[in-house]
Amino acid sequence: MGAWARSATTVAWDCMFHRNSTWWRALVVAVLGLATMTWPTPVSAAGSANFRVVNQSVTTTLPRQGVGTFSISLRLLNAGTSRATVTLSLYPALVDRATLDSVINGTGVPTAPLATTTQALTCVRHGVSTFTLTLYTARRVSPFGPCADTRPELHLRCASTGCDGVYPLRYQVRLDGVTSTKWSLVAIVQHHVAQPLRVALVTTLGSDATRHPRRSASVLRSVAHATNAPVAIATNYRFLNALDTAPTTDPLRQAFLSALTSTQHVVVNAPPSNIDFAGLAANGFDTQVNEQLALTDNLLGHLTGRYSAGPVLLSGSPSTASALALARAGISDVLIPESSLATAPSATLTWGAPFHLPGLASVTALTNDGPLSTLSVDSGIEPGRRAALALATLAFLHFEEPNAPSPRTVIVTASAGATSGAFVGAFVAGLASDPVARLTSLPPLFDNSLVATNGAPATRALIPTTGLHRWSSRNVSALTLLIGDVNSYVPSITSQLMRTHLRVAVAQSEILGTAAARSDAIASANALFDQQLQNFSIDPSAITLAGPGTSLPITVISHAGYPVSGVVHLVTPGLTFTKSSAIVIAMRSPTNTIRVATQGTSGSSLTLQVILTTPNDQVVLARAAIQVRVAGTSVVGYLLTLASLFVLALWWYRTNRRRSKGRHAR
Repeated sequence: MGAWARSATTVAWDCMFHRNSTWWRALVVAVLGLATMTWPTPVSAAGSANFRVVNQSVTTTLPRQGVGTFSISLRLLNAGTSRATVTLSLYPALVDRATLDSVINGTGVPTAPLATTTQALTCVRHGVSTFTLTLYTARRVSPFGPCADTRPELHLRCASTGCDGVYPLRYQVRLDGVTSTKWSLVAIVQHHVAQPLRVALVTTLGSDATRHPRRSASVLRSVAHATNAPVAIATNYRFLNALDTAPTTDPLRQAFLSALTSTQHVVVNAPPSNIDFAGLAANGFDTQVNEQLALTDNLLGHLTGRYSAGPVLLSGSPSTASALALARAGISDVLIPESSLATAPSATLTWGAPFHLPGLASVTALTNDGPLSTLSVDSGIEPGRRAALALATLAFLHFEEPNAPSPRTVIVTASAGATSGAFVGAFVAGLASDPVARLTSLPPLFDNSLVATNGAPATRALIPTTGLHRWSSRNVSALTLLIGDVNSYVPSITSQLMRTHLRVAVAQSEILGTAAARSDAIASANALFDQQLQNFSIDPSAITLAGPGTSLPITVISHAGYPVSGVVHLVTPGLTFTKSSAIVIAMRSPTNTIRVATQGTSGSSLTLQVILTTPNDQVVLARAAIQVRVAGTSVVGYLLTLASLFVLALWWYRTNRRRSKGRHAR
């Protein structure tokens, strides 16, 4: 019985094995794969951060034999029951920007630390541990005050020339058996700062701002909170037109208006990056170059009562021809992206001074700091540490030439839709007490007397633009017609909103790209204009005139939804009008009727052409052909005549009948 059972079991197993051989092979592969995988350890898991740097002060003034302190706040993430510890390591001062970049991107530095300390984070409130890092050069300082046991100290041994410089700082937080590592920077100043860097922060409001309205509103609220800090807000008519159509309760609109309540905050005109200024000028549309800038000022004035400051911010890949077109429009100061220059100033030691473009001595240009501007929108770095890295980068730039004879400028551009309010707030607050960098208003930085100072070149070349296409003759004729139509229609309407919509539609069609793409853009603007024309019509019902001197009723229908002025033209050879055949009409309601006195007629039936145009007669809003019947005598006259004839006939009939009856009786 047992043998039979074993035999049966063996057979069943063999059958199962052969039936599921594929399944077993898959299982073996899976097991081998799991066995060869590298499982995360507490050290390798450092990439999965268990803390965030909420805030960190960056710069301290350290006496030659003194003590410097830095305030630090760390938020512990997913903290369990175990106690967290932080290990702080200070590394030698940076000597080149390449090493600075490796700290910013998280790679760190290959050298050994100058000092290291480990502290338990026992003073934690609502998941945030706030403590003071102390650097001392001679002797230790006894901790005191609340949370005195969480005041780490690092011994800094300075070189003979002093401790001035920017030092990498490594955070290592161990929490629940996992260690996370992040890098930051601290700056130490020992010597007198004779010439602080002049820093301009430019917050841009473009397409990103409308795609991320909450983030943009947060940034603008941070700007509004910094009432005494000079900050520039760069925007254009596209963004302002979106705000103009938004409800007054819209958070982004309210934040924008709030940010401009301080006179320290200026607005910079920043035309859309895809506008072809060079093409407009080359094809005779110089007035449209001015229109691109005027639209922003008009909308800004309508929304806030303010106007933009002098400089113009160019984005994308501006060309020398575009800059020349703007110069002819009266623009003398331009801020261009560093990426558009043949040689990036941030990659050299000759940065920080305004310059001219080749062949454009009348234009003073500045460029943003590319790496700093990129860092300002790096969402992979938490806002507090990002601000610390940006402020330390400014300190590093100062130490490149701390005794520069002329002031040097650093411009940071940050898209409101890509950065954060927390970063802007921390960055501005840090500059308020920074000894090596000072927040400065943007317009004065274009001082022509600073060109070529501190060894900087007087002229910088732009990267030659490629892929720009010429305008076709169809582009030119279509845009010419569109501009003429809109310029004829706009003065006839009282709706500021529709005026702006139409002008913005025209401006947005003046783009870079192929002739076909430009034709499509112009067609889109024409479609909006044609929608307005479809709102108007003339009642084509037939009209009967009783005779000369009778008024001719003409009914014009308007579904525009706003008052419109126009001229009604009456064209026919069969009618003479008492005053004029062109009558001005103000259309303030859906149905608008005018009565035109006539003086003479010829014929009993005629066709009247009625044409409604703009006040300058350039655009036809509507037309209709109306049949007019003309009676020789009035209708009342016809009725009286017929009635008289009827009465006379009846009297004759009755009189004649009575006479016949009398003769028969006799």
